[in-house]
Amino acid sequence: MTQWRSTVALLLLIGAIAAGASYLTRPAVHFADADDRVATARGAVLYGENCAQCHGAHLEGAPDWQTVGADGIVHPPPQNETGHTWMHSDEELFSFVKYSLADVAAPGYVSPMPAFAGRLSDADIQATLAFIKSQWPTGVRAYQALLNPDRAGMPADAARDGWTLPPDCGTELTKAARSQKGS
Repeated sequence: MTQWRSTVALLLLIGAIAAGASYLTRPAVHFADADDRVATARGAVLYGENCAQCHGAHLEGAPDWQTVGADGIVHPPPQNETGHTWMHSDEELFSFVKYSLADVAAPGYVSPMPAFAGRLSDADIQATLAFIKSQWPTGVRAYQALLNPDRAGMPADAARDGWTLPPDCGTELTKAARSQKGS
């Protein structure tokens, strides 16, 4: 009986160690909380210092952002509701900012977006994204929250009546593809 108890105790210990190791090595989930006033205030400063020169002081993006320049480089898109940033989860947005688009871009897509790894901390990237998201209308924030695990970032006022999804919800990327093909 003592050997049986020792075996059970050993198995429980091994299970606990395995569970702990699994927890510690799980992929990080990055979430930018647009309702966190401290993060959005910090993010506004960081956006001004690191993003506004390309994406615009008011998140408006470059003119003709949906077209490819003569040099083959895409223009910086808006970060407001008129762009496509809200069509990506927080984890994707975090990855785009930290590592750039080089590893995930479609063939032939050349972006001037630099990687901010080593320039901005993870917390700074999340604060910047929180600021950007805080500028979106409720419907855009609600749509984007649906892309996050557990709908993280769903605006508290999303339950109220009176908001709608953007009219081009989900069609922006198809329009950009058509304009690149010249149709």
